[in-house]
Amino acid sequence: MSDNKQQSGFWTSLSGVVTALGGGVGVAAIIAAVIQFTHPSTPPQSNTPPANAATSSPVSQETEGKFTVAANSSLGQAFVNKQSSTRTFHFFATGKWAYTPDFDNGADGNNNRRSATKNYNLPSYPEGSLIVRQKGEYLFIGHEQTLTLDPNEKVYFTINDTGDSNNGEAFNDNKGYLKVEWNCEDCK
Repeated sequence: MSDNKQQSGFWTSLSGVVTALGGGVGVAAIIAAVIQFTHPSTPPQSNTPPANAATSSPVSQETEGKFTVAANSSLGQAFVNKQSSTRTFHFFATGKWAYTPDFDNGADGNNNRRSATKNYNLPSYPEGSLIVRQKGEYLFIGHEQTLTLDPNEKVYFTINDTGDSNNGEAFNDNKGYLKVEWNCEDCK
């Protein structure tokens, strides 16, 4: 019975109550820490993008990139202004391609031959040069050029060959491709 008196005396004394409360606070702190660790209120920062990063940010935020233009594609490579307003894009092409088995040239075309004749997509410009079809018209691009595109406007980069005049048959002997880097000049 004297043991019961001591125990009840412990819980009724000031030091017993303070010790009990301190222990309870310590247990509560440990529980809170475990909950915070397993279910944080703010997600931890990471240097790796989330798995859905490509879909979480709108495509319209793209301000630079690259693509290739194959010499044997009669349709060419499409490029779209994904911005919500008219924007100016700068294009820079590198590499070699051939519009005929005898000539390898870059984006500026074959300057050692005459200008393209009327049966080429862009007459009076170098054969084998990089050109673009915009709003039904062909324009010279060469190794470097700037274009202004309306929102969602699509243009097609291709090689200056006799494609349209013979249903694309001239593209069959073309070889190689150009790498085109681009950036939006007025997107920032």
